[in-house]
Amino acid sequence: MLALVPLLLSLALTAAAVPAVKRQGSDYPWCNALRATCEKQITRPDLEDFFSHDACLFGSACPPDFLGPPDGPLPERRNVQLFIRAVDADLAPGREPPHSEDLRVPTAILQKISTDGKTVTKQNFIDGFYHALDASSGPWPTNVDIVKGYWADIVDWTAVCSGGIPFKNFADYFVYSSYVKSEGNC
Repeated sequence: MLALVPLLLSLALTAAAVPAVKRQGSDYPWCNALRATCEKQITRPDLEDFFSHDACLFGSACPPDFLGPPDGPLPERRNVQLFIRAVDADLAPGREPPHSEDLRVPTAILQKISTDGKTVTKQNFIDGFYHALDASSGPWPTNVDIVKGYWADIVDWTAVCSGGIPFKNFADYFVYSSYVKSEGNC
C-alpha cells in the first residue's frame, strides 16, 4: 500500500502539470453572446446588413483571441474580419466570407449609438455594448474596464485621442482596421 502512495502522488502531480486546453471563447462569454445574437439578427445571406445590427457591430470590437487562431493570413489587429468570418462560417459553412472593406456601417446605427448625432463617445460605446448584450440576456463583462479596453483600440486606430470619434472615423475602424495597421497613435 505504501508503494502505491508515491506512484499516485506522482501521477497526480503529472496530471496537474499538463496545461489545460483553452476552449474557444471561454474567456469572453459576452463576445460569444454577441456572436449568437448577431447571427440571429442578420437577414441578408450575403451579410450586406452585418453592420446594421448592434450585436454584430459591437461583437466585432471583441478581441481576436476570443475566436481562436485564424485560418488565413491577416494583420495583427484583425478582430473585425475574424468576427465576420466566424459569423459567416456558422451561417454558411464553407463559403468565403465577405471582407469588412466590402461592407458599410450605416449612419442609422451610428445615430442610434450617438447622443449628439455626429460622434461616438466612450460612454456611447460602453452603453451601446451593454445594450447589444441586453438582447442576449448576457452574460456581461465583469468589469467595465474590459469594454473600455475595446474602446481604447478604436480610439488608437482612429487617432482621435480625445472627445468623440466622428462617425466616418468610427465606421472606418470597422471597415478597414483588419487590413490597415494603425497603432501607437494615442
